[in-house]
Amino acid sequence: MLCLLHWHGERPYGLTVLGIAPDRLTEAEEKAAAALAGLSLPGLWVDVDPALRRHFVAACRPVPTAGLWHVTDDRPALDGDRARHDCLRALAVEWPGAEPLLTEEADRLPGLTALARLTALVCRMPPEVWLEAEEDLLDIYDTYTIGALP
Repeated sequence: MLCLLHWHGERPYGLTVLGIAPDRLTEAEEKAAAALAGLSLPGLWVDVDPALRRHFVAACRPVPTAGLWHVTDDRPALDGDRARHDCLRALAVEWPGAEPLLTEEADRLPGLTALARLTALVCRMPPEVWLEAEEDLLDIYDTYTIGALP
C-alpha cells in the first residue's frame, strides 16, 4: 500500500495518512482532483456550512482509498521533530507494509494532497462534535484509525 502523509506541525501535532493501492493511484488522484478542484481549506471543518460539508463528502466518496490513519501527539515536553518521529514510528507498527510517497511524488498528487489535508481537519475536531454521516468526511473511508500517542 502507498501512503500519502500529511504532517500538522503545530500543537497538537498530528500525522494523517491516506492509504492507496498502487494500481489505483492514478484513478484516486483523478477523482480526488475532480472532487476538490479549487478548494480553499477552512480553518475548522465544524465551521463549514453543513451543505458545503455534504457536498464535499459526496464528491469524495468515489475516491478509492485503502484506508486512513490519523494520530496526534500532544505530550507537553515534546517538540515537533520528536513528535513527528514518534508518529512515523507508530505508523510503521500500525501499517508495516506501507510505502510512504516521497515529497516529490506527493507534489504531483494535488487532489490526494488536498484530500489528506481536508481529512486532517476533520480528525482534529473536538471529540464531542458529532456530525451526520453525510457531513463527516471520515464516512468516505471503509477503514480508519484515529488516536493519540501516549
